[in-house]
Amino acid sequence: MKVLIPVDASDAALAPVQYITSLSRSGTQVEALVLNVQPRFHRHLAQFTSRPARDAFRAERSASAMARAIEALSLARIPFRALSDVGRPAETIAAIAEREQVDEIMIGTGRHPAWLRWVNPSIAQGVTALTDIPVTVFARGHAGVLERFAFPAGLAGLAVLLIAGD
Repeated sequence: MKVLIPVDASDAALAPVQYITSLSRSGTQVEALVLNVQPRFHRHLAQFTSRPARDAFRAERSASAMARAIEALSLARIPFRALSDVGRPAETIAAIAEREQVDEIMIGTGRHPAWLRWVNPSIAQGVTALTDIPVTVFARGHAGVLERFAFPAGLAGLAVLLIAGD
């Protein structure tokens, strides 16, 4: 079974690695492709840096983001390859999955604040929409105190002010 695991530096991104480790222990042959996708720099920012400097920066960030996944796979003696690319995450993940002919894409996601969900659609949703390869999403995390209480209270206060202003 060949699996693509897109990772970032978050703890949630490691959930598929934990699952693959348990699969491997149960006797399933697994080959993992660990992928980190770095964003492109906006052209207004890129004009102030050289291409080699940007490439070195992305390589450093990518290696840092993949380090824990690589360590866990190495300790579990699961064969893997580490890949990094530049582009939009969902499109790049789907394209690499197709190119590498993986059997499944496993994405670990964390909980995003409510105000961010409509601004930044889930990468997992984007990947699912762009490929016919099965996508398994491992959701991790819970709502923090700020998200559960402060943000809704702030919205309610803003609503009261808007109504009172009319």
